[in-house]
Amino acid sequence: MGDRPTLILLVGSNPLPNYLVACALRPGRIALVYTDETKEAKDRLRRELTRTLGNGVALDEPFVEDATCATTVRRILDPLMHSDGGRPVLLNYTGGTKVMAAHARMAFSSSGGRPEHASYLDEGGIDRQARLRFDDGNSMPLADYPEIPLTLAPLLALHGITHKAREAKSPAPTIDDAREILRKVLADVPLAAALYRERERLEEFRDPNKVTSDPFRAERYGLTLSLPEFPTNDQISQLNNANEKRSWFKQWYSFIGGEWLEEWLGAQIRALELAPVPEITVGVNAYRGEREAPLEVDVAVIRGHRSYFVSCTTDTGKPICKSKLFEVAVRSRQLGGDLARAALVCLADDRTASALQADVDDVWGASNTTRVFGLSDVRAWSDCDSKQPNRYSLKTWLES
Repeated sequence: MGDRPTLILLVGSNPLPNYLVACALRPGRIALVYTDETKEAKDRLRRELTRTLGNGVALDEPFVEDATCATTVRRILDPLMHSDGGRPVLLNYTGGTKVMAAHARMAFSSSGGRPEHASYLDEGGIDRQARLRFDDGNSMPLADYPEIPLTLAPLLALHGITHKAREAKSPAPTIDDAREILRKVLADVPLAAALYRERERLEEFRDPNKVTSDPFRAERYGLTLSLPEFPTNDQISQLNNANEKRSWFKQWYSFIGGEWLEEWLGAQIRALELAPVPEITVGVNAYRGEREAPLEVDVAVIRGHRSYFVSCTTDTGKPICKSKLFEVAVRSRQLGGDLARAALVCLADDRTASALQADVDDVWGASNTTRVFGLSDVRAWSDCDSKQPNRYSLKTWLES
């Protein structure tokens, strides 16, 4: 531990701020102050801090029986303030309830804690960066702290969520296939709905052997794809068992039915060449709890300390788009807390997209309001037909 300080963290129901603060300040000892209500969050936080910071950090777990009682909170904090041989003791009171944070801050002060050693995480907004604010009036953006390792796996683990990445099964759709479908859809938007109906037809069979007599043929839709038709007997014969055959078949009908937009969007984000380089995951199949309640997201982007979650739909109507919009707004908070950003990418026209944006603004009214990107945005981002793409709106959102 050397001369590194002790950091007191008040564990909240969302342990991500605690994790970010610990990674930023790199203390020698961390006291995870928790209650009955935050025990599970504390356990998840401890696992991820141990994995990230290693054995060089000691972890204590002071338990508070009654977080609403000032004397109880003080009884827990007083020993922590005088247990480290004169090394500084830091308090970050972002987590926990408001009552607990207030009592902890008063106990910290009355036990000799200095204002420059007390802090909270300001999550930022549209016009300001997330930062640690210290009680002496100073602050420092999280982006200025080195080595805050946040990727999708620990982010989800902090919230008790596991996920399985989408796996390509050869022969798999390509990004050129996605671009080809987009090019045709931009010229004829109803084509996206026709492809979705084709997906529904194929999905009904589930078993690819049952549809070889009437496979999907790309030429019917004026498309030139790497796989002109599927499934065929020759294609199926190359796969080992029934599960592989169904999985491969599902990959292709899901792709033509809308996943092409997700794959294409992932490629557009990569083309931005953002710094720091983001982690981009297309197709997040996430699960929570023993019952594995599904928490799926189409595209997830982790950049620095910020997470971005996107729902994609090829629908153009307000009812479906609105359902997807509010789903991703809620899902982003489940997966990344208030530090997360959310967006919908759809094929709605300008009028519908504006109405959707107004609806979500009215409900949330927060600095991290979900963004709506419609058909005009998709056209602007597109590099189809050799035109120069304009991805400014996408880049601006990913830098918010």
